[in-house]
Formats: sequence, C-alpha cells, structure tokens
Amino acid sequence: MNFGWFSATSRFATVSVALAATGALAWGGCGSSNNGSYCDSTGCYQCDGYGCSSTGTPDAGTDAGGPVTADSGADTGKKTPKPDAGTEKGDAKAEAGKPVCGGTHGPCACTTTADCSSGEQCVSGACTPTADVCQFSSQCSGTDVCANNQCVAACGAQMPCSDGFTCTSGFCKQNAPQNTCTTSADCPGTAPYCVSGSCALACTGDAQCPTGDYCDQGACVLDTRPTPDCSSTSDCKTGQICQGGFCLYTCTTNLECEQIDTRIGVCGTGNVCQSAAEASPQCTTQSDCQNGLSCVSNVCQ
Repeated sequence: MNFGWFSATSRFATVSVALAATGALAWGGCGSSNNGSYCDSTGCYQCDGYGCSSTGTPDAGTDAGGPVTADSGADTGKKTPKPDAGTEKGDAKAEAGKPVCGGTHGPCACTTTADCSSGEQCVSGACTPTADVCQFSSQCSGTDVCANNQCVAACGAQMPCSDGFTCTSGFCKQNAPQNTCTTSADCPGTAPYCVSGSCALACTGDAQCPTGDYCDQGACVLDTRPTPDCSSTSDCKTGQICQGGFCLYTCTTNLECEQIDTRIGVCGTGNVCQSAAEASPQCTTQSDCQNGLSCVSNVCQ
C-alpha cells in the first residue's frame, strides 16, 4: 500500500520516520498545508506537500521544537547592536531619561568633573572645555581674577561690581537668574538651553550673543575664559617663553624673578616666574576648598 510521503519506497521515508520519532510531526506533519522548514536536536528539514528532506544541522541559536518558515524572522541567536547611550565628545549626548546636551545643544549640566566628557571640567554647574577655564589670575585680563576657574572682575570697597553682580569673597559673582531652570525642557523657545540654572539663547557664533557673552556649544553664556597672549615664543618679549598660551619669564632663582616684578617673585615649576600663590597653590578648583569656600587666585576664601 502506498501512503504518499510516508511510503516505505518514498525517497523521503527515512527522514519522515526520523521526524516522527523526534516529534517533528507533532505540529501536523508535512502535508500540503504544512510547507516550510523545521529544526530540532537531530537536524534541520525542508518540507513541502510531499515530504521532508534534511538541510543540515541547526544553528547554535535556532529555536528547536516548532516550524520556522523561510521568511518568519525567527530569532537565530544573533543580537542586534544597541545604539550608544551617548556619543563622542563634541556631539550631542542623548541618554535615556536625560535631556540632549553638548555639541550644539548647550553645555551639559554637571555636579563634578566626572560627569563631563574627556577634555572638559565641571565649572559652575556646566561642563566646560578645559581650554576655556583658568587656573591662575595671571591668565585673566586686566584686573580680573581667577575665581572657581572663571576669569571674573575683582571687587572691593573701591571696586564695586556691575549691575547684576554681587561682590563675594573678592570677586563679582553673577546674581541668581530670574528665569531659573533645571533642564532645557523648562526653557522657552527664545532661550532654549538651560545652562547653570539659567535659560540661554541659542547661537552658532559669538557675534550672535549679547556683549560680554560668548557662544559655548551652541548657547550664549557669560564669557569667563582666560585670555591667551601667545601661540609661540616668538610672540613674547625677550626672556620669556610661550607656555600654555601665556608669555612667562624664565628663571633659575627667585632673585631673578624679584628683579623683574616682585608680584612674580618665585621661580616656580617649569623654571618660570610665578606669584607665591601660583607656585604653591592652596587650590586650583573650588572642589579643593571646603565649607562652600571659593578658590580665588589660588586661595580658599
């Protein structure tokens, strides 16, 4: 008697028996209504309306125990790469549950420098390029001082601060903004980026920002950057070298420095003349100070 695909003389008989033995036919056999492919512990099989033939061993991640059609999209054990939570320095960061920042979306908020990308420091609650922060007051222009890594105006009884600033520990500190924010979602379209608790204007260049501000990663912020005065030693006076963008007098003894200027009377690190506070700083960032004190001209006060 001939039972079609299950015939002992059928060229598919051996495979069909194996499928039956392993339970491969439990899902309905390989009749005309069950075309497709199937994998189990014994191998993989292609079925049509007449029978099944072996197609080889199953892949490591193939789901055995049920039919898998050629276009079923079944999981083969391969993992789809997940997109990065954040991108490299200079691009906008977009982490789950966090606002987009950096790149051209305004500086990212931070509590410590560990919150920032490589090449940035946490300054006044915002991730700022290291090139845009100061360590010494000598890096600031005029009578400005380096306070908490920002070049700001010095102040005192004879040196009042401008409107919008308050004299604190010898430097002019910007008053708390009225349009306070926690994230950029709190800000209006006219000033879309939240930077250090204040909603900032969007920009692509310094010329688009108000006087006294500069364009920092797409947002207009107060310009507290140091003021480099050289790009090479040829830009400096005789007896000076260009170091980190600043012309500094070279020395071998303190006496040499005192004779140049008593304010830089110490022959410090790198054999250049420095102030006593620069040569032996009590602090270089606000985090070096305790009890909420500020780091002003390398002294906690």
